[in-house]
Amino acid sequence: MTEIRTRPRLSLIVITKDNARTLGRCLKSADFVDEKILFDNLSRDETVAIAEAAGCRVTVTEDFPGFSAQKQRALERATGEWVLALDADEWIEAPLKAEILAALANPGEAAGFDMPRLSSFCGRFLRHGDWGRDRVLRLVRRERARYGNAYIHDRIQVDGVIRPLNSPVLHEAIFDLEHALWRMNYYSTQTARERHDAGRSASILSAIGHGLWMFLRNYVVYGGFRDGREGFFQALTAAEGSFYRYAKLTQLNRQKEQGRTK
Repeated sequence: MTEIRTRPRLSLIVITKDNARTLGRCLKSADFVDEKILFDNLSRDETVAIAEAAGCRVTVTEDFPGFSAQKQRALERATGEWVLALDADEWIEAPLKAEILAALANPGEAAGFDMPRLSSFCGRFLRHGDWGRDRVLRLVRRERARYGNAYIHDRIQVDGVIRPLNSPVLHEAIFDLEHALWRMNYYSTQTARERHDAGRSASILSAIGHGLWMFLRNYVVYGGFRDGREGFFQALTAAEGSFYRYAKLTQLNRQKEQGRTK
């Protein structure tokens, strides 16, 4: 008996680099898609084997042009009318799955659907601070979607109306404090380089000011203190990341000026 399709074809896209810890859960949670497209950047763990076992069409790239450009590659490889874009440390549970399928069955004029993202820090989901206000665009019409040019901030863009979904996509953002420090250092370095290349400037005073405001905004203004010690740790590492982002930018600018004077 021929199956009657009640929704448009849906593609999943994921990019990876050493994501064996979380990838299996991500792919299993998206078992309702019609195809899985995965771009990997020379993972040294079991990432590729996990992806292939889950039925992904895997492409391994030796270069990494940035998060946006790598996701654009995956988007261009997809064949579905709609695309579900997940990070390897994100996953979907039953309420969001039901909302996604309902949205696809009757999308109207929507070009995309965004949803809350509920992220965990050291095992605790944070419902306050900046993280408690997070919404992400993850479900888009393929032909009306594209990624920007930013190296770090890989937000997908769509031409048209974005409709909201209510159930959250889940996100294991930080495993432990070592992971928090690694992410803070990596992302502050990459963001500083991106802003330096764009001609941005900074000072130590601006670094201090941004760091202090980041902590106060997360912990006090947006109520991160309600998330216990994990809320404090998140606010503190966010503040450190903001401080070092601008501090590293001052160093890059100084190195550039010193190069000019030699």
